[in-house]
Amino acid sequence: MSFRLDWNLLLSEKRHSLSGSGAGSVAETAPKLEAAPATSVAGTRTPFERDCDRVIFSAPFRRLAGKTQVHPFAKIDHIHNRLTHSLEVASVGRSLAYAAGRILLKRNELPKGRTPEDLNCIVQAACLAHDIGNPPFGHAGEFAIREWANAHLMGLFGNQMAGRLHGVARDWLFFEGNAQSFRMVARSDARDQAYFKLTYASLGAMMKYPWHSGDPRVDTEKKFSAFSSEIEIFDDVVQTLGLRIPNGTITRHPLSYLSEAADDICYRITDLEDAVQMRILQEKEVRQIFASIIGRDDGRPLSAIRAGAIGALTEAASATFETFYDEIMSGERCWKRDMKSDFPDHMKEALVEIKERYDYIFSYRPKVATELGAYNTLGRILGAYAKAAKELSTTGDYNKLSFVQQRCLELAWEKEYIRANQTRGEAWWLGQVMDFIAGMTDNFAMQVSSEIGGG
Repeated sequence: MSFRLDWNLLLSEKRHSLSGSGAGSVAETAPKLEAAPATSVAGTRTPFERDCDRVIFSAPFRRLAGKTQVHPFAKIDHIHNRLTHSLEVASVGRSLAYAAGRILLKRNELPKGRTPEDLNCIVQAACLAHDIGNPPFGHAGEFAIREWANAHLMGLFGNQMAGRLHGVARDWLFFEGNAQSFRMVARSDARDQAYFKLTYASLGAMMKYPWHSGDPRVDTEKKFSAFSSEIEIFDDVVQTLGLRIPNGTITRHPLSYLSEAADDICYRITDLEDAVQMRILQEKEVRQIFASIIGRDDGRPLSAIRAGAIGALTEAASATFETFYDEIMSGERCWKRDMKSDFPDHMKEALVEIKERYDYIFSYRPKVATELGAYNTLGRILGAYAKAAKELSTTGDYNKLSFVQQRCLELAWEKEYIRANQTRGEAWWLGQVMDFIAGMTDNFAMQVSSEIGGG
């Protein structure tokens, strides 16, 4: 009998719990995650609606407004940041999920008691949260973390990084915003609502790369969905959703194609629109690309042509999902990775043109200069906090830390929290450091770096 994914499993409402001593255990002094603010209709919300609410009402989501999408510290105030991008991705994702819901209804595959609105909420939650683990300064922040780890982590922790901390070493050496996002939304040991404990359905919809940092594919692909600290949760999500195919490999959740397509569509189009505003690209050339996607240029403003291009690509993604639905449900689509490979030829050609323009966008001199500064900023923070975490995890006693190390930790966490967790090991504290640094806004990172350096 051939393998086929099961929507009864794929729409699981399960959330990670702290029933065992594995991933996610936390000191009792850390407050537990609370649901979104109660309302008169709180009891009528579905688990998937709660997922959306947990993301929207969270501090990490609000902080996305202060994180770079492409252009750090842009002087034009309507350039996209991580928050506006995430909202737009969620809007496109909702449209794609609505169409997918109609496909399931037409095929009579929507499980009893489920509605198309459930799919909408799952994909929206995944889209809203997809960038929540990205560090400050855009992709430059990811590179800064990786390169700092490559240069300093072994010196700090020595042979432990090749031994019992090998998994942690790979988490840092191949730091990946997608995996940090998964960590933030999957775990249940919340502190100040830092972890969201989303349903497994929403977690599955976020997992574009169905493997973790210990998988050999990371060495070549550089992408993955979970750190070593979340392997237990990752494995439970895979098992619960029925994503493991008979040969033992893991395939993707069908809704992950929709959240990925929404992200691809939005950033490829709006990054070019921003480049026009920043005077990196000419409006004429961007208009031509957008017009080639929709098949015409009727002289409307660029924003209208942009909207048309997003709409056309969204329709193409929806059509691709329906055309290759059986391939997706059999798990075979996983090896093609995304939806764009089966878009109409004229759209694929336009997307190639867009990709070529990124050479201009990412080599824009003010952007490059700011990113060089970001390397030094994050390097200073990483050095201070990694050393403090190592010392605390080694001594197990906050009082034995140097004055500077104590003050560094107190910039991030209350003293009571530090003392309550002072006997935690290196892996746990390095995870806390990563949560703190990846959660910073661009401005806050600059501030902390200045404070550490005495500026």
